[in-house]
Amino acid sequence: MNDTAPMQRGRRPASLKIAFALYGAYAAYVLVAAAMRKSTGRPLPLQLGDVGEFLLVLVATLCFVAGVLRLEPGREERGAWALLDENGERYAMLVFYVLCCFVIVQEVLRRFVLNYSSAWAEEIARYAFIYLGYVGTAYAVKERAHIRFDILIGRVPDRARALLHALAEVATIVFAVVAFWWSMHTVAQLLRFEGTTPVLRINKAWFAAAVPIGFALVALRCLQALKRDLGDFAAGRAPWAGKSMFEE
Repeated sequence: MNDTAPMQRGRRPASLKIAFALYGAYAAYVLVAAAMRKSTGRPLPLQLGDVGEFLLVLVATLCFVAGVLRLEPGREERGAWALLDENGERYAMLVFYVLCCFVIVQEVLRRFVLNYSSAWAEEIARYAFIYLGYVGTAYAVKERAHIRFDILIGRVPDRARALLHALAEVATIVFAVVAFWWSMHTVAQLLRFEGTTPVLRINKAWFAAAVPIGFALVALRCLQALKRDLGDFAAGRAPWAGKSMFEE
């Protein structure tokens, strides 16, 4: 059994193979299109277009992230809901981060090396970064990793510290609910008047939805933290401190 374990660990998931094949197909398409444009001045007879290029990159990115996540140890030992509750924001952040980085790097190469830039890359990189920021906010709430001043809170007794954390969670929930309500108003307006992006012609409501989604996740993670803090307060335990920006 020990002899077969290294071979199993070294086996590449099928989703990774699909991702590399799609990335390779995209690179080949761009190189051929750029070469034909430079040599003949005409585009390819069969073009993917802005939407087609974006969808190809998006599917390749999803397959790549899925393959990377399958390599994580211990995933089979936990259920799907436990994994989603523990790492949902991290998985989403990985998708947006990989998409943002790949789009920016390939656009730099297309623009300054091939002189064959795309119109959709800047648009997608911007919106992926927006989603990354708002989902990352919820992840930071879950990990209690937001910037905070803990000089005074670290000097009070454990039960008082747990109560202060609980009060902070309540205040954050109130703020998140208000932000969610007003951001949904913006999404509703975009759906009503059908405002679309300049290049891909996608309704901007899909991208404006990053704000209510992010604050909904913030409220959910605050509710979970509030339950934990109240339990610590009732038991007289020290509350979970979270992650520090600077480890001593």
